[in-house]
Amino acid sequence: MTSEQERQKTRRECARCKEVRRLARRTPDGPICERCYRQDPALSWKECVGCGRLRFVHARSTAGPLCRTCYTPPPRLCGVCGQVRPIADRAANGRPDTCVGCYRGLLGNCTVCGRQRHGIHVSEQGGAFHCRSCQPRPTRPCAVCGEKKRVQVTWPLGPVCDACYHRRKRYPATCSRCATLKVLVGRGDEGDLCGPCCGTDLDFACRRCGFPGNLYADGECARCVAGDRVRDLLSREDGTIAPQLRPLADGLTTAENSVSVLTWLRSSSGPQILAGLAARQTAITHEALDVLPRDKTIDYVRHLLVATGVLPQRQENLARLENWLSTTLANLPAHQARIIRPFAEWSILRDARRRAARHHYSIGAATNDRTDIRVAIEFLTWLDENQLDLASIGQEDVDLWLTINPTRLHGLGSFIRWTVARRLSGKLVVPPRRVGLPSNFLGDQEHHEQLKRCLNDDSLPREVRIIGALIRLYALPVNRIVRLTTDRFQRNEEEDRAYFSFDRNAVLLPPKLAQLIVDQIADPRYTSMVRQPPSTSESYLLPGRPPGRPRSEGAVLHLMRRYGLPVLSARNTAMIEAVADLPPIVVSDLFGVSAASAHRWARYAQNSWTDYLLACQDTEG
Repeated sequence: MTSEQERQKTRRECARCKEVRRLARRTPDGPICERCYRQDPALSWKECVGCGRLRFVHARSTAGPLCRTCYTPPPRLCGVCGQVRPIADRAANGRPDTCVGCYRGLLGNCTVCGRQRHGIHVSEQGGAFHCRSCQPRPTRPCAVCGEKKRVQVTWPLGPVCDACYHRRKRYPATCSRCATLKVLVGRGDEGDLCGPCCGTDLDFACRRCGFPGNLYADGECARCVAGDRVRDLLSREDGTIAPQLRPLADGLTTAENSVSVLTWLRSSSGPQILAGLAARQTAITHEALDVLPRDKTIDYVRHLLVATGVLPQRQENLARLENWLSTTLANLPAHQARIIRPFAEWSILRDARRRAARHHYSIGAATNDRTDIRVAIEFLTWLDENQLDLASIGQEDVDLWLTINPTRLHGLGSFIRWTVARRLSGKLVVPPRRVGLPSNFLGDQEHHEQLKRCLNDDSLPREVRIIGALIRLYALPVNRIVRLTTDRFQRNEEEDRAYFSFDRNAVLLPPKLAQLIVDQIADPRYTSMVRQPPSTSESYLLPGRPPGRPRSEGAVLHLMRRYGLPVLSARNTAMIEAVADLPPIVVSDLFGVSAASAHRWARYAQNSWTDYLLACQDTEG
């Protein structure tokens, strides 16, 4: 008789579900299968004679029912190690009896995932070896979501799938009977119940702080484990944390998502950098991080220190330009450095510092300044290769270089104008770069349909709706939208109106857009593991992943393309509509567009300021 015939011989029709299964127990209504037996707490949950707790009956002894913890398998001769020990896996399909020690240490290649991991031989599938992650589990309707999924655990309320199991442990709720915050594992007439109210010991409470939820290690929650590991990481040899790093330790230990902190501590190289900084006896500064090889990990550690108040805020793009310039000048020949150094420091870098002092110094501005310096170095290198001198070159030499390098027109213009003004070269001229007219637009109907979608479609993410509406109503570029802060939003409760100051003047918002911004300010979507202190740093309308930083422009553009909302064509269409309805000077004041740009858009829309200026003169007269 084969193993399959033996299994079929032991199966009968269940008196409750009417399916042919292996029977678990006989009841007055008839024999029931193991699934129905586990789903009935009145039958499967008894007081264990070993520990005295009300738990699921794993086995029955002469003294009474036993739970899985108190049950000890009968000792027999292990076919693996040859010792008489409790057997965990019975002999089947040519496999010998395996004791508990050999069973837990069983290592093999999983027939499902193909990885070499610890696991067991599944008798129901011909003795095939399965790792613990791929072990077959029954598929039943989940008692929480109602969907038919693989069962992760069987609670007093019934079988629970993997997603609902982790969700209930991650988000405790109030028990309907004892009114305490617990992990709800049962169900009564009044609602969902916690473990003690169901008569079980399924509490899922941290043994240190008592907070209910998902236990991480050794019966402790993720927050307690993260606090211990952060203190071990940032402590000095005497076991104390440096006063400068205490805000960082507090920010990591009190983070809302402690599991993210633990994952970062385990998988990133950033904690090693923090440990090295903590071991030093000197103060932690931006300069100490600048000497390290720059990569994304260093940038994230810097943002983490700035967000928690360990380091002060600084114009990061300007600082990177200064550090890059120092390294570049050190690698130049002496005769080139004598020219590039004053050009870079007194022209490019001086103007960059002036712009950074007035407003935000963007990544695009830093890239353009870096390009101007590179082009100047390339031009001097070309002169050296052709044995030419900067003071004696003519216009034909400049035109020849531009013919070879047509994309370097703008960068060379800055350098040539600087050399001519300081009489380092003759009268040279670089033709101005031609700026083409905008050609990418949306139709009026398509533009208005997209605006309605942003204001009314609840299926879109809130950030997408806000960004799309701001572009289509006020023609704001993405680099300005990501820099908007919550303090620019104002609401007049008496008039029931909301305003947003994009530049110097406040702009009236539509009610639906105002409500979206109110919801965003009240419940922003944080993607970083720590939050910036609200009293010490700006609060961005669209917070990003690095702490204390807004969302990146590239991420926003990718997000808008994902939901089919173009950016450039929508902004061009909104700007044309704005200058057609309003005088350019008003568009400049309200939307923060420069006067020259507003005038250029007005001429493109075949409008002018003449009528507006004449109306102002008539009013004054």
